[in-house]
Amino acid sequence: PLHLTEPPGSSSGYKSEKIKFIPLKPYGGEKLTDKISVLTTAFHNLGIIRDIMNKVDWIQFRAPTAMGVYVLPYISLKSEPKRWVKYAGNWKMKNAPMSYKFQKWWLNNNFQNSKVTINGYWDGQKKHILNFENPCIDNDELEKAGRTALDKNFDGKLILCFAGALIKSKGVDIIFEALSVIKNKNQIKEIILAGDGNEKKRYEKLASGLDFPVTFAGFLNRQELEKVYERSHIILLPSESEGFPKVIAEAAAYGCVPVVSDVSSISQYFNESNGFLMKKINPEELAEKIDRALSDRVKLKRLSVECSKTAALFTYEHYIENLKEKILFSKNI
Repeated sequence: PLHLTEPPGSSSGYKSEKIKFIPLKPYGGEKLTDKISVLTTAFHNLGIIRDIMNKVDWIQFRAPTAMGVYVLPYISLKSEPKRWVKYAGNWKMKNAPMSYKFQKWWLNNNFQNSKVTINGYWDGQKKHILNFENPCIDNDELEKAGRTALDKNFDGKLILCFAGALIKSKGVDIIFEALSVIKNKNQIKEIILAGDGNEKKRYEKLASGLDFPVTFAGFLNRQELEKVYERSHIILLPSESEGFPKVIAEAAAYGCVPVVSDVSSISQYFNESNGFLMKKINPEELAEKIDRALSDRVKLKRLSVECSKTAALFTYEHYIENLKEKILFSKNI
């Protein structure tokens, strides 16, 4: 959908001549009338989707999303074009919204006759459901980031960072509560929060009570975010729910040791071998992990090198090879 508002600072425009953007009508929101708009815009949006499906060789649909409730059944009625579906959310999410449950049920039963790419590997996973790592870095940047990781110094006071929306579900409340009770406060030089949100002023008040500087960097483009990763030693992301957050892999490439919640497939890539994994998502658990990280700098340096290696799984080149081999040129559905 095309929203007639100013794009956030973290957005960038389509620059390639190979990309043609055809807007759908926006829908959804907080009000009841906004929620009903999911249905009132359906006829218009399906008309656009129908016209495009008649012109292309492949269609890719990203779920879960509100319009998936009617788009998935619609594309399932047609034999052409070829299609695959990316399920970007948590495949094993507990207490998922009803619309998400419906879309997962639909995809799991493969009514749309396609490959489905998800985050992680899970017991009982059907053959048409494939794990695909979310790409976020190219080989050139990976090499540059790897050099930064190897040279990163963990002596003295350290810099912590967070990247994402400044909202409760991303764990920002937990971060501030944890930072107010950690034992090694004198080991922190600064914490940088990259992102924005309606709760920012409340978080600024919480930040004023801490014993070290807190920088609210706002929305950053990719180049600006890289500079944050280059400076930082630890990234915090105690989210309540995720598919797989790209910022973990991005930061890890630069040697930022992740302190993250054990949700979705995160632990399949980042765990005690290359970071700190929170089994319980609360301030006490996060504070304990931060204190452990700050108290053993030799271990922290080792984890930094290891998490940087893991980032190689999240390159665009790796993704494209998977895409060609397992979807575009695969003979089997």
